[in-house]
Amino acid sequence: MLNKRIWINSCLSALLIVSTSQAATNDSLRNKGFSDPAQKMSMPEAWQKQSLQHADWAKDADIAIIVDQQFYPLVLPGIQEFAKQANLKIVTQEGTCGTANKGLSDKTIDVGGFCCPPYQADRFPGIKFHTVGIEAIPVLVNASNPISDLTVAQVRDIFQGKVFRWSDLKLNSPAPARVIQSIGRLHCKQRPGHWRLLLDNEDLFSPRLLNVGTIKDMLSQIATNPDAIGFEELLWTLKQSDAQGRVKALSINGVAPTNLEKLAQGAYPFYNVLSLTTWEAEGLNHPKTEALIAHVRDYLERSDPQYGVVGVARLRAAGWQFVADELVGEPQ
Repeated sequence: MLNKRIWINSCLSALLIVSTSQAATNDSLRNKGFSDPAQKMSMPEAWQKQSLQHADWAKDADIAIIVDQQFYPLVLPGIQEFAKQANLKIVTQEGTCGTANKGLSDKTIDVGGFCCPPYQADRFPGIKFHTVGIEAIPVLVNASNPISDLTVAQVRDIFQGKVFRWSDLKLNSPAPARVIQSIGRLHCKQRPGHWRLLLDNEDLFSPRLLNVGTIKDMLSQIATNPDAIGFEELLWTLKQSDAQGRVKALSINGVAPTNLEKLAQGAYPFYNVLSLTTWEAEGLNHPKTEALIAHVRDYLERSDPQYGVVGVARLRAAGWQFVADELVGEPQ
């Protein structure tokens, strides 16, 4: 009887360990990558009455646009295509989510382009966000690294500094007993989603994290360090950079970031939400901006295998949640 009780207790303990382990790997950050579209910035009356006036760099433009640097190369061909068809002078500037925000705040641009979901300070009165797609954020390592697949929990442990050496991961295949160098690019810290689907805030990252400022720096660090691991926004950037062939993307939980079908289903955990804005307020809205955004969406739908972007039509078909034209949640 005593042996039987010991056996039962052992089984219960094992089940508890498994359950605890599974709970620890559950992705508690899923669906936290969005903000409430109803939460708007409060702006003074003088701002409300202010007209839109292009800055000097776009003084003669029909439409002025600032788009975040990660998003810019994706949408520029579609914008140029529309400008030619509509016979419009559309002037674009490559910037950041912050400079797009400032252009809207100063009322000097017709359209702002964001690589991250907006937060309240982006939601000025009269501004409408239009999601144009999502893109996977690949976890990247040096091409010489024998590892090809990690779990979400393992990636988080690495970036939190809980795992110090590759060999500490206890993988099925041998891994180097060398120290891991984690690389980050912690941009848009106040906006939801993007890298915050990995770890919710910068304080959770290891103090050993090397934080870089640009996509080029991220790829260069990983390409030249066999023990580096990082994450980046645009898969296709690898094809356009000096790092081509020296950096590779890992599968996460068995899903490759290049698998757009799985990304559309919500099976790949790390992604960016790409948005363009228009003005709804009378006297601020250019009559062609809605048509421009519809054209960019169509362009991305036609190009998504090349750029690694899942367009809006596929997101809606897969059950992603929208409020009006803005993506606000993952499939239920």
